[in-house]
Amino acid sequence: MPLNGDFDALLSEVGFGRWQISVVLATVLTANQLAVHMLGSTLLSGPLQFRCSPVNGTSEATSSSTYYNNECLPPTALQYEPAASVGQIVNASVQYLPAESKQELTQMPSCPLIEYDRSIFTTTIISEWHLVCDQVSLQPLYQMVYNVGSIFGSITCGPLGDKLGRRRAVQIGSVFYAAAVLVMSFTSSYPVVLAMRWVVGVAAQCMIQPSWSLAMESTPTRHRSLVGMLLGLPYSFSVICLAGIGYLMRRWRSIMLICCAPTLGNPPVPFSFMDESARWLLQQGRKEEAARVLEKAVRMNKATLSSPLDSTLEKLVQAHSTPGDRGSSLSASLEQVKAYLRSPVMRTIILVTPLLWFLQSCLYLSVAINANNFNSSNPFLYVCLSGSMDTSAILLMTPLSTRLGRRVIVGGGMFAGGLLFLLELLVSEEYFWLKWVLVMGGFLLVAGSFQMNYVYGPELFPTEIRNRGFAFVNLMGCFGFVCAPFITYRLVLIRWWVASVTFGCAAIVGSLTLPLLPETRNRSMPDTLQALDERRGKRKGNPGETVCVNNESEESRL
Repeated sequence: MPLNGDFDALLSEVGFGRWQISVVLATVLTANQLAVHMLGSTLLSGPLQFRCSPVNGTSEATSSSTYYNNECLPPTALQYEPAASVGQIVNASVQYLPAESKQELTQMPSCPLIEYDRSIFTTTIISEWHLVCDQVSLQPLYQMVYNVGSIFGSITCGPLGDKLGRRRAVQIGSVFYAAAVLVMSFTSSYPVVLAMRWVVGVAAQCMIQPSWSLAMESTPTRHRSLVGMLLGLPYSFSVICLAGIGYLMRRWRSIMLICCAPTLGNPPVPFSFMDESARWLLQQGRKEEAARVLEKAVRMNKATLSSPLDSTLEKLVQAHSTPGDRGSSLSASLEQVKAYLRSPVMRTIILVTPLLWFLQSCLYLSVAINANNFNSSNPFLYVCLSGSMDTSAILLMTPLSTRLGRRVIVGGGMFAGGLLFLLELLVSEEYFWLKWVLVMGGFLLVAGSFQMNYVYGPELFPTEIRNRGFAFVNLMGCFGFVCAPFITYRLVLIRWWVASVTFGCAAIVGSLTLPLLPETRNRSMPDTLQALDERRGKRKGNPGETVCVNNESEESRL
């Protein structure tokens, strides 16, 4: 098959094999850490039942079953003396003291002495720094600062990956991530924990965005759907493992260190084994480096090219490279932005995808948190069920991704999921099991379409801005994650039906944006804005020209 200067045709002949293993491994190790940081707050900073007592006073309880009442002391009951050592264990005269209960001194006027029910957790963020009563407002900060860090990382790491390269961005993120996690695991200061939590949010984005872009850019078109969907499984499995590790360990530091251990070993992969994106190198005009990477790929995958590599690369450089000073000045960057906005297809992508990612991310996390209302209050079971639903969604959607278009899976999954959320409102409380099935069924569909969007999103943007474009939609997704707790915990207080109506409407509105976006299944990834416009022009002129040059169907790969 003649290559004709088409990188996806060249990548098709290189095939998928040993060369892509390091890229897949880096992406897997990066995705593995997302669970403990996104959903891990359920276990790491889970609330413990507590009881407050005055200093030099007697705390009485009528029965052991009501001992932990989660109530702070009123001002009239306070006998407060400043604690010499916060967290110091003291003895007090208490009736019906539960087994293994220990009183600790604090510096809070409303709770000078505190005891925790440690039957579920031994220690959490809340119990270690006494984030109750006077300090209850500090509880959400643990999750919030990670989301804020993710927002900052989405803004900075996208341009970083486009300017320095995918591999270099992953290297930088891996080093900062490992340092932040280790500091957070051993510090005794809550402000330091919050600061490192912010760094983790930034570093995680600097790893996941470039590694994901690199994985998609290194995968032949006919394998892209399968690889993109299956790369979501490590996250789902790590959620299930998080539940098991939490059940066995019960201490937040141990849980976090064990769950982050695989990612802490990530730095050697981008430094020693992972190659830079050959597509990005060619787009930057770095022909010699791209040639070395592709020669290694041909050798490792034992592939045979139909045309000499040097001549093919020369055509690719001429077709897709950008001037060396492009983007080096503010005026050049502004001209580039104007060019994107003048393109009808690019303008649509820039306007529609942020709304889609915001709605989908907000919906995904909101339902995941709200799912606890439909099953046992056991936090380990809740986390395990969340991971199981994610896994089921990916295994269900992966075969469909090779037969249906991206828009059908993303839009159809969101629309059907939204209908299930609204139908749940019509079911009587007598049929609680049916309400649970509808909500979990809706979550499964939303989770599957969400994973498909991680394949679809990078395919929409040309190589020259793919990392920045993917970072931009991830940024809007991070804003959605920030809004999720507000919907789940605050709107539900207004009316009992508000949460489900919000879920259903958000899903349906998001699904209606998909017809505005171009389909990308079985099509080559555009390298420049010109290629994107030309592809749309060809599609209008000849609807039959919709697939890439290597139009071997994905169905045949299964």
